Amino acid sequence: MRALIIGVGQCGTKIADLFSLVDFEALAINTSKGDLDYLRYIPPERRILIGESLTGGKGVNANPILGREAMKRDLPMVMKKINSVVGYEDVDIFFLTFGFGGGTGAGGTPVLAEALKEEYPDSLVVAIGALPLREEGIRPTINAAITIDKLSKIADSIIAIDNNKLKEGNDDISRAYERINYTIVERIASLLALVDVPGEQTLDASDLKFVLKAFGSFATVGYAKADAGKVRSLSRLIIKSFESEGLYLEANIESALYGLVAIHGPPEVLKANEIFEALDYLTGKIRGKQIFRGFYPDPKEREVEVVTLLSGIYESKSIEEIVRTAKAYARSFMRAKEEAETKKKELLSGLPDFDDVYPGQTELYDGPFPDVGGKAEKMGRREE
Repeated sequence: MRALIIGVGQCGTKIADLFSLVDFEALAINTSKGDLDYLRYIPPERRILIGESLTGGKGVNANPILGREAMKRDLPMVMKKINSVVGYEDVDIFFLTFGFGGGTGAGGTPVLAEALKEEYPDSLVVAIGALPLREEGIRPTINAAITIDKLSKIADSIIAIDNNKLKEGNDDISRAYERINYTIVERIASLLALVDVPGEQTLDASDLKFVLKAFGSFATVGYAKADAGKVRSLSRLIIKSFESEGLYLEANIESALYGLVAIHGPPEVLKANEIFEALDYLTGKIRGKQIFRGFYPDPKEREVEVVTLLSGIYESKSIEEIVRTAKAYARSFMRAKEEAETKKKELLSGLPDFDDVYPGQTELYDGPFPDVGGKAEKMGRREE
């Protein structure tokens, strides 16, 4: 299976850079040359600066309108670069990584997603976006809500990461962001690494694409890992993978339509009765009742790894809070704007024009007006 990671904006390119570290094909797109230069693993020839004529390579300062315009202006260049990377081999999934609350990512990602869907109709386009912190204020929240709306009409699935989880733990801010970025990459990479790999029951690319082709709804990835010698209940470990925080999104997994579970570890630990007990529980828990499964006994492994993907999710506390907040602010702002316009009209109504107040004043002076131009010319000669 082939996946291409495309990072858009500062947040998205940092995530894409980590995917490149673990040998995934990745591209970075940004309006800031400095942010592109900061990347460590994506080679320079796969870093694309957009909107330079618009921003001078200085970024868009969290303005999604500028981000959208930058992507539109340079879309032919971007698509040409993507086409050269894709070549003649099909891409199963394009993963677009970005920040929902920013400018380049929020504004540019829907434009790119639409172009990819048109250019590669047989490939999936899956958005992986970081939701803003509540403390970042109303503007990132509005950006996020509008971008969610746009992508839900274009992308096959949206994997949203709630950055409010950054506040858990005692990490400094750099390490907290890094921890979440590594978590995203670890879980997606672990899942993709098991697709099309021989096993007792194998997940192939068509299974993953079926689960992720979920009508622009949300998806989340759960993960659990333990030393084989310390696993007392494999069933409990599997259940933990999809009852954990997933990809840092507060979502009601019972609303999911589809699921996929991949289990990898030493054969002696992968007990059939415990595996099916957990999978029966998950099948009964989600609304769609459809679970794809892959079992990968590996005598060389000393750890048990479980990756769970749930998609078709329409109930998420994280998303609902952002959308409700944005709607309430929009209503309040439009009401305040209308009130301001009304007060301005009330205040200024009834004022006369200058001609009404000063009738006939244009006829007070009948002589020639001063030759200002001529005097200026003489002054210029005098200076010479």
